[in-house]
Amino acid sequence: MKAALFVGGWQGHAPTQFSDWYEALLRDNGFEVDVYDTLEPLEDPAALADLDLITPIWSSARSGHKDKYGNMTKPQEDGLLHLVGNGCGLAGWHGHMGDAFRDRPTYHFLIGGQFVAHPPGWPDNLQPREDYIDYDVTICKPDDPIVEGIRSFRLTTEQYYMLVDPSNEVLATTTFSGDHLWWIEGTVIPVIWKRRWDRGRVFYCSIGHELDDLKVPQVTEIIHRGAVWAAEGKAR
Repeated sequence: MKAALFVGGWQGHAPTQFSDWYEALLRDNGFEVDVYDTLEPLEDPAALADLDLITPIWSSARSGHKDKYGNMTKPQEDGLLHLVGNGCGLAGWHGHMGDAFRDRPTYHFLIGGQFVAHPPGWPDNLQPREDYIDYDVTICKPDDPIVEGIRSFRLTTEQYYMLVDPSNEVLATTTFSGDHLWWIEGTVIPVIWKRRWDRGRVFYCSIGHELDDLKVPQVTEIIHRGAVWAAEGKAR
């Protein structure tokens, strides 16, 4: 199987570190991997027609700086939609996929969701880790191959509040306590899902603010299985 990683955006989120880890994970599982630091190849989808998997590791810019850190153009979005629609898998995690390309609503239609907050939030006066929360990830479809044999688990990191597509096939959720925003107490938000886009498969996991989050054994295995599941759709 052949994969392409698109790595870039705001360097404060260290996308290259995530790319190095993920590239090694894919290679260990039989993938050939190409890494791009630009989205320009998406403008020529015919040249990428042999891909089985695409992963955007593209960190969004902070508010007010979106142009400085790069966004996806319409031709690049069209190329991605064409590739996935024709069977190429799409897989990724956290803001590198779920908060990238904020000005492209069709991209978020493709992936099935959009990050909107991680209470207690991210005001300028917060120090690193002050927005981390102890929270549970609840496996809600334990017979699915992506999460089979993995029990619900607890993390200390950003808990993503997301707007999500009801057509997603949700594999795991998290419940918000209301400790920081009382009016969302008890709200259940998907953490891990898969979906279809025409002939393509899409996998997403909202965990992954730091590389150590992805190195949690349950998360590593879910990311690995989700990527393979997405990539294998092209052969079917």
